[in-house]
Amino acid sequence: MDGALELALFHGQDRSLFHRLVRDLSQDAESMRWVMALWLWLESAGHHNFTHRVSAMPGPVVLRFVEEALACLARLAGRKLAGAGELLPCTNALLAERIENVSYFDARRGEVTPSVRSLYKNICRVVFDDGCLADDAVFPPRPAATNRVGSSGTSAPRAVGTPVVAAFAGPAPAVRNRNTAASPFSQLNAMAAPWCPVPVRAAYERQQQQVISPIPEEFRSLFITFSRGYPISKEDIEEFFNAIHGPCVEAVMVERAPAGQMPVYGRVVLRSPDMIPVLLGGQQTAKYIIKGKHLWARIFVPSARHPTISA
Repeated sequence: MDGALELALFHGQDRSLFHRLVRDLSQDAESMRWVMALWLWLESAGHHNFTHRVSAMPGPVVLRFVEEALACLARLAGRKLAGAGELLPCTNALLAERIENVSYFDARRGEVTPSVRSLYKNICRVVFDDGCLADDAVFPPRPAATNRVGSSGTSAPRAVGTPVVAAFAGPAPAVRNRNTAASPFSQLNAMAAPWCPVPVRAAYERQQQQVISPIPEEFRSLFITFSRGYPISKEDIEEFFNAIHGPCVEAVMVERAPAGQMPVYGRVVLRSPDMIPVLLGGQQTAKYIIKGKHLWARIFVPSARHPTISA
């Protein structure tokens, strides 16, 4: 099998996430290659299944992961992304060991940048091609017997790419778009300012849009269930999460149970979708014990199945 094709099959799930970022969430393809390179570096550093767990999140939450990744890439390039926060709440929810804030990358630029650049050149420029952006793209699952490149020492085919910082020597990439062929390689200007794949204007416009049109409740909610016969009050649920994570809960709703019965499910509306992976610990579901009673939580999926939830 051709090496590039084998690598693409191996990274089928990553290609699916890249397709979603660009086609469904309207992100810039080249910037997303760098984002994916950073996430793959996190996996190689011991934070396993990071991209798979990100892909399980709803779109608005995935975009928060993207914004945090862009802020980290900016720091690797020696810049600070305008309007970006210092903390990484979503990213940290999926890490085996927390990163204090984006300044982590200031102190480790010389260590992290070459690894991210290598993943971009050897993986992302190869597997995240125009083919995986097609409307009819198919992404077969990765064979169970294989391991990720980087964790097993397997080398990947080499491809030309752009370093995170323009001060590094090397040719610029032959950037493609959907309507034009690749342009010839061009040499970097050694006197150029550091370059970073961060669409500052787009990020700013997204932030402004969110101020005007807040994210709907259903995209920043958790679906919760109780043990039958052991419901938990709305006040206890709100107090529990706010005590642990600060004032993160906007509202708690529970089932309007028929007379003589107790509620068995409800919904927690969070002030920000950033908090969804934090409260779930980066998993699909989470279990809590509140005043001796069990509560299970997962991402809320809007549907008409549970219309009798009341505030």
